[in-house]
Amino acid sequence: MARRLIALAVLLAAGCGGGGEQAVTLQVFADPDEIAAYEKLIDAFERRAPGREIRLVPVDGQDDHQTKLATSFAAGDPPDLFLINYRRFGQFAARGVLEPLGERVPAGGLYRVAVDAFRYDGRLQCLPQNVSTPVVYFNTALFRRAGVPRPRPDWTWDDVRAAARRLDGGDVTGIGFEPSLNRFAPFVWQAGGEVVDDPEKPTRVSLLEPPDREALEFLTGLQHRDAVTLTLAEAEAQSPEERFAAGTLAMLIESRRATTGLRTVEGLEWDVAPLPVHPRRREPAVMLHADAYCLTKASRHKEAATAFVRFALSAEGAAILARTGRTVPSRRSVAESEAFLDPSQPPASAQVFLDQIPAIRRFPTLPGWHEIEARADVVAEEWFFGAEPPEALGLEIDIATGELFEAEP
Repeated sequence: MARRLIALAVLLAAGCGGGGEQAVTLQVFADPDEIAAYEKLIDAFERRAPGREIRLVPVDGQDDHQTKLATSFAAGDPPDLFLINYRRFGQFAARGVLEPLGERVPAGGLYRVAVDAFRYDGRLQCLPQNVSTPVVYFNTALFRRAGVPRPRPDWTWDDVRAAARRLDGGDVTGIGFEPSLNRFAPFVWQAGGEVVDDPEKPTRVSLLEPPDREALEFLTGLQHRDAVTLTLAEAEAQSPEERFAAGTLAMLIESRRATTGLRTVEGLEWDVAPLPVHPRRREPAVMLHADAYCLTKASRHKEAATAFVRFALSAEGAAILARTGRTVPSRRSVAESEAFLDPSQPPASAQVFLDQIPAIRRFPTLPGWHEIEARADVVAEEWFFGAEPPEALGLEIDIATGELFEAEP
C-alpha cells in the first residue's frame, strides 16, 4: 500500500497522461475513503494477473473529474478507463470517443436498470459497477434521545416532516440534502409530475404542473415553513454529509456513496431508511445513481483494460468493493449476498437499497444533459434558499436551459 500511495503521488504530480507503456490508467472521482476501496480492488486484480498494472488517477471533485476528462480527450491523451455517472457520460458517447464495452464484456447478471442507462445509439457503451439510489441516513442515537420511532418502510412526506420537527433543536438540524434537480426529482415523480416534458425526447425542463408544484412546496416548506433544514450560511460552512458525520444532522438524503466515509466515524450510530413516499399516492420513485466503467477508443491497452473491467464486475471483484461499503453492486448475486448485506457492518438495513431498485427512474441520456443539469442546479439552489414560489423555479430553469435543449441533435 505504501508503494502504491507513492506511485499515486507521482502520478498526480505528473497529471493524468496516458500511463506507462504497460500500465492501464483508471481515472475516478473519489474521496480518500473511496480511493482505499479502489486500491483493494486493483491489488486483487494485479495479484491474479501478474504483469498487468492498473494506475489509479483519483480526482477529488465531480466537476474536476469531468474537466480533467474533457481536457485529456482534447489533448488526445485520455485515460484508458474511467468511471462516470450516467448523467454525465452522454457527452463522451456522442463524440464517438468510447469503445463499446458491452461488446467486450457480457452484461448478464447485472441489474438491467443500470445497464440500460449506458446505452447510446443502440450500443452498450459502458458497464455499470453500481446501482445506488437516494436513501435517508438517520442518526439512531438522536432518534432515541428525541423519542422518535425508527422510520417505517412505508413512511411518508408527512412522517419525515414530523420527525424533522421533533429532532430539530439546539445544535441539531432535522434534515439535510443538496438542493438540486437530482434531489428534487424523486419527489416530483412521486407526486405524479415529470422533470422534463418528454422523458424519451425532452425539449425542456418542465416543473410548472400542479404535481410539480406540490412536491416543490413540500421541499421548500422544510426550509421556510418548518425551518428544519440547513440555511444557506450553514450549508456553506459545512456540508450536510459533514454535519451528519459530526452528529449534528439527524437525517441526510444521500446515495450509497456516503457509506464508506461514515463507517470510519467512531461513535456514530446510524442506519438507513427508504425515501419517504407521497402521503396520498404512496407510489415510490427514486433516482438512479449509477457509475460505469468506460473504455476510451484511443486506449493502447484495450485487452488489459477489458480484463480489469471483467474482473471488477465479476462476483469476486464486485464483492471486494461491496465489502468496503462503496457500492450497491450492479451484479445482482453480489448485491443479494453477505458481501453487501453484512449485518455486522453499518448500515444494518442495507436491504433498503435493494428494495428500492424496482422504483428507480432516471434522467434522459443526452449529450448536453450534464450542462443542462449544472445550470438548473444553480437556479435550484438560489430558489431553495430564497423566498420565491414554486412556479418561479420552473420558469427560471426553463430560461436558463432552453438554449441547451435547442442545441441537442
